[in-house]
Amino acid sequence: MPKIAVYKFLTFYIFAFDAMNEPAHLHVAKEKGNRQRSAKIWLETLEVAEKGSLTGAELNQALKLIKENQEELIKAFNKVKAGKKVTTIKLK
Repeated sequence: MPKIAVYKFLTFYIFAFDAMNEPAHLHVAKEKGNRQRSAKIWLETLEVAEKGSLTGAELNQALKLIKENQEELIKAFNKVKAGKKVTTIKLK
């Protein structure tokens, strides 16, 4: 489960198995707590496949960050898909 990016309380990651079988997307979760469901957002279209445990404001923040860093996040997804190591991006 490579961690692709972080922003304050949000962590953006990929399940390696998903990268092999699905179009480019990220899972987003709050850093705190173990019993949360991640949101799932398609990188090309910015569509929310699953809201998970994020609030509306948190989901909007995640979408804004993905849109602003879309190209870099897609490159990171493709690295994971190719089996390459990625460095966690610190989003601003």
